[in-house]
Amino acid sequence: MMLAEKLRERLLPFGWFEEKGPDSITFVTDHAGSVPLYYAQEQGCVLAGSTPLEVAEQMSAATFDPVSVADFLLNGTVCYPYTVFKGVYVAPPGAVTEVTPSEVKTATYYRPEEQKSNEPVTYWGAQLRAQVQHALQAGVEGKENIKVLFSGGEDSRAIVSLLPEGVDCELVTFADGYNREVRLAERAARALSVRLRFIQRPEGFYKKDIRERVRAIGGDFDIRHTHVWGQLAEPVKDAGAVVGGYAADTLFKSAWMGNVEKGLKRLTPERLKSTGFDQPVGVVAASAQDWLDRDVAAAVDERRLAHHKRLLEFRPTSAGNWHTLWPLGSQRVTYAHYLAARLACADVVEPFLAPQVYRLAARMPDEFRVDRKAFRAAFGAPMGKAGWLPTSSGRIPRLGGYAWHYVELGTVAYRRAKDRAATLAARINGRKPINQGAWSADHGAFREDLTEELSETQLEQSRELVDKILTSKEANAFFKPGGGAAPDLARNRLLQVAYLMDE
Repeated sequence: MMLAEKLRERLLPFGWFEEKGPDSITFVTDHAGSVPLYYAQEQGCVLAGSTPLEVAEQMSAATFDPVSVADFLLNGTVCYPYTVFKGVYVAPPGAVTEVTPSEVKTATYYRPEEQKSNEPVTYWGAQLRAQVQHALQAGVEGKENIKVLFSGGEDSRAIVSLLPEGVDCELVTFADGYNREVRLAERAARALSVRLRFIQRPEGFYKKDIRERVRAIGGDFDIRHTHVWGQLAEPVKDAGAVVGGYAADTLFKSAWMGNVEKGLKRLTPERLKSTGFDQPVGVVAASAQDWLDRDVAAAVDERRLAHHKRLLEFRPTSAGNWHTLWPLGSQRVTYAHYLAARLACADVVEPFLAPQVYRLAARMPDEFRVDRKAFRAAFGAPMGKAGWLPTSSGRIPRLGGYAWHYVELGTVAYRRAKDRAATLAARINGRKPINQGAWSADHGAFREDLTEELSETQLEQSRELVDKILTSKEANAFFKPGGGAAPDLARNRLLQVAYLMDE
């Protein structure tokens, strides 16, 4: 019990494993499972690693799990506790787990249980601000040369506003060019009185180093989200700590909630639905895809349903919203961003991933995520002038309700009209249109002809795998440029799986 209490009270994300002997390994994971760890039991041995690939490479003959691969092609993640490799599993979150060749013993010290509360939004705002600030201060204490991954959005503004006074800090913004995204970030940085450094993203950034990204992350994560990589990782490698606002949207806003409605044609602000919601949010039903083998699709859905039922045990009314939030470290499709940042810098501080912040998210009623109520109560005042400046989405961080809603609608409509006019003018003059957003055009589908990217061995193994998970018609067309019914993202993700294979 003493160990459980100590683990429950830790401030920063953690996860480690240690060998207790030749045939026993103990895994210790934090509340959210935000530092994912993996294991396998094989031939009287226990294998462990920080990525699925690391474990698979220790196995005598690693093979892919067709159901997991189908899940990954469809959703960009693999349902807990599975991985793309057969027999390689994710260590349970919020637990101390001993794995031997014959059994797995888990002592759970934390689960994100649903709780009832009558506390007002001011309470939740104060708690959120205090917990995030506590984690942030613990993460940067004694560190110099702090770099903040600063998109200029409200999450990164909130983080900067809570940094300790006098901290040596530089904001870093990535974009394709000096566009609206950068200009808005500059305005926010000036309002926060912190210097900002703009770094231009190389052309074709998301098409580069795919094999290296895949093998570094180690499987199970869509590497389109490795934003801090290569040339963009260099500026933060010498940092004492890299700070970000990852998971704020996920945990404290309505972006991933299925029980929220926007209103008729977006004419009213979002609101909590009065009816219940009992479907996993953030995943696609495999059985509805006509390009997947019927039996494989049914097995994918069965695993997702089993995970949903597991969540229902302790989140009876919000299991659907938490389908990709527990364990956070293996269920979130964007998690490759955090993992890539950890590869670039040894000390990454993401305060919204902190155990106490995750615990707060689990306790907070859904009504305070809607319209960002608790988030605004927590960070609106600390942002100061920066809270009144629009973000790239058109949002005013300090505004909510009808006021924010109509300001956002007007801002977005104006920007879209302006962008269309600028794009048309550029094409008429034979110039390339300027990308005003955060992401490059190649952030989506980055490969068309898979056969040109793989070795003969990888291509052969990929064809064998595809034959097991797709319909025969789709399998015949899958490797042809533009062929078949599978979406481009499924082809991208198959390429990522193929790079995990031996060449």
